[in-house]
Amino acid sequence: MTSLRTTCAALTVVLLAGAGPAAAAPVESPEEWTQYRLTPEKNPVIETDGSVVPAEGGFELPDEVRASPVVVGDRLYVGTHGSGTLHAFDLGTGEQLWQAQAPNWIHSEMLVSEGTVYVGYGDRGQERGDGLRGDGPGGVLALDAETGEQQWQYAVDGHVMPTPVLHDGRIHAATGDRHLHVIDAATGEGLERVDVGAVMSMSAPAAADGMLYTGAFDGGPKVVGYDMDARETAWTTEFPEAGSGLDDVPPAVSEGIVVTTSHRDIVPAEQLEHWAHALDAETGEVLWEHRLGEGPFVPNNKSGAPTIADGTVYVGSPTTGTVYALDLRTGEERWTHSSGPVKAAPVVADGHVVYTTTQGEIGALEAGTGALAGSRQLSEEPLAPAGPIVVDGVVLAPGQDGTVHTLALDELTGDAGEDPAAGAGDPGAEGADGEEAAAGGASGTGPLGGGTLGPAVAAVVAVGLLGALAVLLVRRRRSAAR
Repeated sequence: MTSLRTTCAALTVVLLAGAGPAAAAPVESPEEWTQYRLTPEKNPVIETDGSVVPAEGGFELPDEVRASPVVVGDRLYVGTHGSGTLHAFDLGTGEQLWQAQAPNWIHSEMLVSEGTVYVGYGDRGQERGDGLRGDGPGGVLALDAETGEQQWQYAVDGHVMPTPVLHDGRIHAATGDRHLHVIDAATGEGLERVDVGAVMSMSAPAAADGMLYTGAFDGGPKVVGYDMDARETAWTTEFPEAGSGLDDVPPAVSEGIVVTTSHRDIVPAEQLEHWAHALDAETGEVLWEHRLGEGPFVPNNKSGAPTIADGTVYVGSPTTGTVYALDLRTGEERWTHSSGPVKAAPVVADGHVVYTTTQGEIGALEAGTGALAGSRQLSEEPLAPAGPIVVDGVVLAPGQDGTVHTLALDELTGDAGEDPAAGAGDPGAEGADGEEAAAGGASGTGPLGGGTLGPAVAAVVAVGLLGALAVLLVRRRRSAAR
């Protein structure tokens, strides 16, 4: 007969499994936006006084959107890819308040602080004989946040596709010219050019505790830690086995740990392995590495950008078509979910992991189990390689269809739609942006995640165990009475 102690232990395990981790704390009414995806963890969940609800119809733009939208106060700021237009919208009505023009593509988010908008511009370009990246104009613009009027322009021989970091009155721009440029935020004057020795393609730096972290590749795959207060490079960690990707991935930082991803070649330009890496934020020491899986070659934005929430790393893969939950401290895999190709960093809100795919789908998973809570086909075009944000329970998802889509999170999680992986198509299928829409490649767990019980199942089992516990107690009392 099962003992009372065993039954209690089993009940505790089931209840804990069903509960999942605590929800990530939102940022309350941010007055500024100073780095890629707002926080070092790359989890932009915003909570306001509720007086402004994001426009239900979304925000329409004249060209592709590849950057996350930025929300400060009652305004939304975002730029476009091919056209290089810059826009400010009324968050509640969707009305455009102003439009400005950058000299080239916009992949950078529009940083906002003290009445000024800062944004990087530039194009990926072709291989240059001098080893730099970016054919057209590249640099950083400063605009008046109220009117869009240009305040200053700082030019770079290469691109500034990654979102810069604003720290202590200085803009830090990772670039295609192998340097980290430090710029006076008030005047646009160049203060320093830090030689990284490799191109930073789209690895938007993460900033935490006065340190900046970015990935670089051409010139040697590496992650760089730069002390913004001391104005010196603190450490450089090389990844000689990485074949690509480090320069595409914006790192995430939490609890003194930097997380990023890279690819290793199995068959060059045909088959890749996707790996996650964790480094000590102070020293650059590699703490763990985890092989996510393998799949078809991904030609652009090899991303798989991580988000960290409540001691867990959440990351999708365009290579394997899977979303992963990894333990931040150990890299141990907690669950996986077959999602279709995911390049963008997810957002974690209200106990759910919201991800977007290169096939226009959005999905929500239970953070503790990986169980699918709901999914939607938002667009026939890819959703942006920069991920969604959440404002007062509303998901804002940028798309290459020229729209920042809005969708209530509870509507998504209550959706009974099909698992997006079911429509993922064959590995190597072409997306609308000419990039491979990889799917499969890693054994996903299906709707119930990594074998862990979802809340509904956990509740049923818990009721049964409570019943068994009650029977055992009654029997014990009867035995004692005898």
